[in-house]
Amino acid sequence: MKGLRAKDLRGNEPTELGRTLKKLQEDLFKNRLKKSSNQLENVMLIRNGRRDIARVNTVLAQRLSQGPAAASTAKEK
Repeated sequence: MKGLRAKDLRGNEPTELGRTLKKLQEDLFKNRLKKSSNQLENVMLIRNGRRDIARVNTVLAQRLSQGPAAASTAKEK
């Protein structure tokens, strides 16, 4: 993944955001293992992965705090 943008994530359903979050966490774990065994060439992947996870968590928290009525209104826009 090149990088996620919050405005792109806001169009997704909470279940899709959860799947994205799980995938990002797995990628971060794999990158950390590679770094510990000196097999990771680009260490920025770890930093970018953490930031992507934070973006997904932020959008997910906003979506859950708005409730179902606001989520359907945002989908229509």
